[in-house]
Amino acid sequence: SILFSFKVNNVAYLRVMQFNEDTKKKLAKYAKEIKNKQASGIILDLRNNPGGYLDTAIDMGSYWVTDGIIVKEKGRSGIDKEHKTFGAHPFAGIKTVVLVNKGSASASEIVAGALQDTGSAVLLGEQTFGKGSVQDLETFADGSALKLTIAEWLTPLGRNINKEGIAPDVEVKMTKEDFDAKRDPQLDKALELLRQK
Repeated sequence: SILFSFKVNNVAYLRVMQFNEDTKKKLAKYAKEIKNKQASGIILDLRNNPGGYLDTAIDMGSYWVTDGIIVKEKGRSGIDKEHKTFGAHPFAGIKTVVLVNKGSASASEIVAGALQDTGSAVLLGEQTFGKGSVQDLETFADGSALKLTIAEWLTPLGRNINKEGIAPDVEVKMTKEDFDAKRDPQLDKALELLRQK
């Protein structure tokens, strides 16, 4: 669920494909390597990540966010739950760029929104998908089912993920031509940003 490597200038690269149980274990392991090698920066690649477990997203956001909220859960009656940061925050203060695109959804948007709202990272790429709702599936005796949206996710500053998605701080498009030619202008720009002091 995570690909990890070091890029030029000792920049740590974490590509997260989805948020599951395995993601937490791998992130903890790679965090040790990143700290040991004193990475000059981190690229968190959440492109085309459809999401996964909420608790894994809160866990990941907490690696950067030292204080306050990672995500708010807004039910019909207003703010129902605030999920706060916890733990040791090993990546706090390390210059970070988060890569996002229209395939980044749900848990990816929770992490991206939390890091953007708290100033923990720069978001780069394209507008995210906008999947920020909590759904409940009600099945009936005749085999039919009803999907109910029971809550929506809000970023720490109260932006509704479900309606807008998350807009990047730095917009960099990736075209089909780039993809076919195996070029990655988004990753290139992230590395360039991390080189700047």
